[in-house]
Amino acid sequence: MNVCLCGDFNAVRCMDERRSVGGVARQGWSATYNNFIENNFLVDLSLRGRNFTWFQGGGNSMSHIDRFLLSDRWCLTWPNCFQMALSRGVSDHCPLELSGDVENWGPRPLRMLKCWEFLPGYKSFVCNKWHSFHVDGWGGFELKEKLELIKLALKEWHQSHTQNLPARILGLKDKIEVLDLKGESEVLCEDEIEELHGLTEKLFSLVRINSSIC
Repeated sequence: MNVCLCGDFNAVRCMDERRSVGGVARQGWSATYNNFIENNFLVDLSLRGRNFTWFQGGGNSMSHIDRFLLSDRWCLTWPNCFQMALSRGVSDHCPLELSGDVENWGPRPLRMLKCWEFLPGYKSFVCNKWHSFHVDGWGGFELKEKLELIKLALKEWHQSHTQNLPARILGLKDKIEVLDLKGESEVLCEDEIEELHGLTEKLFSLVRINSSIC
């Protein structure tokens, strides 16, 4: 069975995994912790990026108490896994990332961005493209190949519809500001009011799309 345990175990495996500046490092529950790992045949991966994963606010103490523990079968399935300690930011714990050689994880899955449903013509584009693909083979192979083709088509479609979003948003804001300033000094005509409504609606749509992508 593939097993992956991760989290703050609040214990270190040896004295080198804890440092106390100006104090005495405590052995704690190291023996019990090590017995748990060994009795359950878990693999403790070496830590990359940092030596410790928890830091006291004043920097007086630090420990390696966060980790991934993997089963033998997990390591056989994904043999190139490693754990990386990232920058901790405002937290007193460093986030841990379990990574491996991407070539061993198989092909990347098809992913969908929620913002696509806000773009005109998305559904018809997908339907028309899907039905235009002609693949010969058994059902599973046909589905896999068509998903690969639609992924490439969607990538090109996404780039053409979301290109230079920040610049387009800024341009719409500038046009709206011009009409707003004009409306402060005189009454806008019907065409200008209609243009202002159209610019505002388009701005809202692009901002929503940009936020979804971010």
